[in-house]
Amino acid sequence: MSESEWQREQVEEGNGGRPRWSVRLDRLISSLSALLTTRSEIAGSELSEKASYLGRGLAGAVIAGILGFLAFLLAAGLIAAVFARILGSAWAGVLVTLVLYAAGAAAAAVWAVRQLGRVRPLEFPMTSREIGRDWEVVRRAAGLEPEPAASVPAKSSSTLGSSSEDLEERLRGLE
Repeated sequence: MSESEWQREQVEEGNGGRPRWSVRLDRLISSLSALLTTRSEIAGSELSEKASYLGRGLAGAVIAGILGFLAFLLAAGLIAAVFARILGSAWAGVLVTLVLYAAGAAAAAVWAVRQLGRVRPLEFPMTSREIGRDWEVVRRAAGLEPEPAASVPAKSSSTLGSSSEDLEERLRGLE
């Protein structure tokens, strides 16, 4: 906070009393704006990670579907004929071909389920934790909660040490 802003705030505050509601409301709105911008960036990052897992899982599901479809239609006949000639029986050739394609489809399906299981669309652990921390800071900035005793710095004439400045420093550290 610049020296002129600090002096203007001292005039608005009066004789060392609490700041006027308009000043406190301005601080609250600016803190919330910075907070929402940062949290939306974190949520966007988590969403992109989930989208990556979703894409891989869907790709695996498509592969599993194609392999399963091919198991009963296209390649099954050709491979069954080869195995029938090797094994000397048409039934044995068809059975071996079916088992091979079914195993490939099952492996792709297992891989797809594992990828889709990692999506967890309703879990945003970093965002939830940070919003909880920010809510505490906003409540302190609004004067609804007292500052924790361990984190209250000694105030001097050159530093104000307000909650909105603490929030700003925290947000700058995230950049």
